[in-house]
Parts: sequence; C-alpha cells; structure tokens
Amino acid sequence: MTDLTYASLLIWMLVVHLVADFPLQPLSWVQDKAQNRRRSRFLLLHALLHGVLAAFAISLFGLIHSGLSALNVLSALLIISISHYLIDLMKVTWFTRISSVNSLLLDQGLHMAVILCLWLYLSPHAGEVLYVIWQQASGWQLSLTLLAYLLIYMPMGILIGQLLAHWAPQMPLSAKADNDSLLRAGKQIGYLERTLILTFVLIGQIPAIGFLLAAKSIFRFGDLRQTGDKMRTEYVLLGTLFSFTLTIMLGLMIKKLL
Repeated sequence: MTDLTYASLLIWMLVVHLVADFPLQPLSWVQDKAQNRRRSRFLLLHALLHGVLAAFAISLFGLIHSGLSALNVLSALLIISISHYLIDLMKVTWFTRISSVNSLLLDQGLHMAVILCLWLYLSPHAGEVLYVIWQQASGWQLSLTLLAYLLIYMPMGILIGQLLAHWAPQMPLSAKADNDSLLRAGKQIGYLERTLILTFVLIGQIPAIGFLLAAKSIFRFGDLRQTGDKMRTEYVLLGTLFSFTLTIMLGLMIKKLL
C-alpha cells in the first residue's frame, strides 16, 4: 500500500505559500514592488517571509513524522526564498508586458512548480504518490467529465450562435450594436453560466439551476424590459434557454455514463 504521509507535506507547503502570498502581503508591499522593482526592500522581505514560513512548516512536519533533516529544512529555506525573489522580480519586470490575469497565473504557476519540485526532493515516496494520483486522474470518469466541461465552452457557444442565426437578421441594428454592454461580457457570462449549470447537474443539485435562471432573469431581462425592445428581449431569452437546455442535457447524459 502506498504511503501517503508525505502527501500532507505538499498540502502544508501550498497552504503556507498561499497564506504568505496573499493575507500576509499588504497592498503597500505590492505597490512598492511594482514601483521600485529590484530596489524594493519589500521584494526581499516578502521572499524571506516565504522561505522562513516554508522552512517552519517543513521542520514542524519533520518533528511530527520524522525523516527530515536540518539540511532539508535549510535547503527549503534557501530554495523557496531565492526562487520566490526571482519569480516576483520577473513579475514586476518581464510579466508587465502581458495582461494582469496572465501575469498572476504565470506567477503562481511558477511558484507552485518550485514547491512541487521541492516536495519531490523531500519526499522519499514521491514517485509512488504521483503514480497513485496519475491513476486516479487518468481514469475514464475524470476524462469524460473534463470533456463535458470543454464542450460547454466554445463548441457549445458556436452551436448556440448557429441556432440563433435564424433570428439574427430580424434584429434591428440598434439592438445588434449593444453599445451599453461591456466588451465580450456576454460571452464570459455564457461560459460561467454553463459551467455552473453543468456543475449543478453533475453534483445532483438541479434545483440550484432554477435559482440561477431566476437571478439572471432579474438582472438581465429586467434591464431589457426597461428598454422596451421586445425583439431583443426575445432574442436573449432564446439564447439563454438554448444555453440552459443544451448544458442540462449534456450534464444528464454525462452523469448517466459516470
């Protein structure tokens, strides 16, 4: 049987990282790093905080479960501190060329990769744990669920667009312009909407879909009704019902197969 004791160490390390990177990092530190970059004293202080907390968590784990030496703790302190300093330095210099969302995802992804590599170094049974995780992740149930979530994004969005194409020419130009809406907000709302619907179906919370539809009706259709544009209201209602119906049908089919 695989020893999963060290799997908890990885969780500890991730928790410590998230605590140090968000609650324990004041906004003033973030602003100072962005403004002064490598000259910011908070860049070094923040990196050292990560290293110290990671070393503390690892040493505490070692005291409870044994098997970790002082050299392991010192290595963790140095690796986390230095890597965090370098990654955060890249974030306030090179990563500024990309969007803030991509910068955040890349920054956190690199930090997580370092933590995972450090855990692999510290854990004597890392290979066995990863094999067990891979066996679970590579199962057909997870693959089928992942396929369902992929289908509800662009493929289903395109399908809904094709279904609505019959009524699109009837829409007046003023309704098509949609000048009072955020850029591409409707598409993102559709993605989030279908994600929630599919999740509710898969976990067996069908009634929650009714609350979602009610919430959308209050905000979306209330605004449309105030404009007095009946044609646009019907068009949006059709899109919403297509989105809900197709996603629910897909969710029920996937749930039946699982």
